[in-house]
Amino acid sequence: MKQGIHPEYHEINVTMTDGKTVKMYSSVKKDLVLSTDNLNHSAWTGQRTNTADKGQRAADFKNKFAGFNF
Repeated sequence: MKQGIHPEYHEINVTMTDGKTVKMYSSVKKDLVLSTDNLNHSAWTGQRTNTADKGQRAADFKNKFAGFNF
């Protein structure tokens, strides 16, 4: 690798949403506290957070673009 062009890596603590702390390396020198991770994100849990308006989004889209002919 070319010398002098790469950032320095420091060991940091990453706090997950359940309070568990994991040590990682990063070029950022401060610790991170996550607000979203694999424990509560819908991509991993498979749950939608707003299931109440499931059909409402399609209706809103149709109303917004009612004058256009697609």
